[in-house]
Amino acid sequence: MTSTHKIQRMSALMSTICSLSLIFLPLLIIWVWVDFDRINGTLEYLGNEFRPDTIALPNRILGLIFSMIPIALLMRGLLHLRALFELFRKEQFFNQAKTKLLHRFAIMLLFSALAAPVARTLVSVAVTFNNVPGQRAVVANIDSHDLSSLFVAMVFLTVAWVMRETHPTGGENAGSGVQS
Repeated sequence: MTSTHKIQRMSALMSTICSLSLIFLPLLIIWVWVDFDRINGTLEYLGNEFRPDTIALPNRILGLIFSMIPIALLMRGLLHLRALFELFRKEQFFNQAKTKLLHRFAIMLLFSALAAPVARTLVSVAVTFNNVPGQRAVVANIDSHDLSSLFVAMVFLTVAWVMRETHPTGGENAGSGVQS
């Protein structure tokens, strides 16, 4: 098996994983907001004193909407990533489209990582809104997952930028002998 065939097989696999993620990410979030035990598990950052015993349907819907913001951004990025792997699967390795797709994925991953703490803060307001005064909460936090996602997004942005700058048909280094 040649390396091109290996690239095609791995690209097809990654494209499929992206497609499955596009289906299962929103379903997972919906499942979390339908099942109260799962909601309670995802709200550990609120602490026991602020976690409500029940969450009214309008508050669950708001929580779902707020939780979907970073997921929707990530899904948009996954569309670009899937398109990139489809180019690789079709043996289109050396064109500017791949750089743009990688850049767009990285931007969406960055936006998703930045939106996640904001979304969690909005969720904390939505789920504690009906609590008695003194037990409502606005909880803002940044966890290691957020920082990891920011780092990975910055790595992809840098790689896309280097690819664009060193591509033979574009960037300042065009014609300087630097090739991708």
